[in-house]
Amino acid sequence: MRRVCGRLALFLVLLLSGCATSPPPPMAAMVCPTLPASMIQPLPAPVRLIRHNRDLLQLLADYEAQRLRFNADRMGAALILRRAESDSAVE
Repeated sequence: MRRVCGRLALFLVLLLSGCATSPPPPMAAMVCPTLPASMIQPLPAPVRLIRHNRDLLQLLADYEAQRLRFNADRMGAALILRRAESDSAVE
């Protein structure tokens, strides 16, 4: 019985010392998604020389077109970030 306990203690010491010298597991690197510059650069305000009501309506149409483009850029950015989240969840 004594020999078994001695051998068991020796085995446990060797087992624990072997685990202590093993290198730590590699850490997963965080990769931040990059957005295209066209999605993060500010858009300039539309410039229109207003002489008639038609010009005012055209300025309103320019702002509406810019709003639609901005919303499309936001949707694109959301898709990029959502894809990056799903890729990081898989890893």
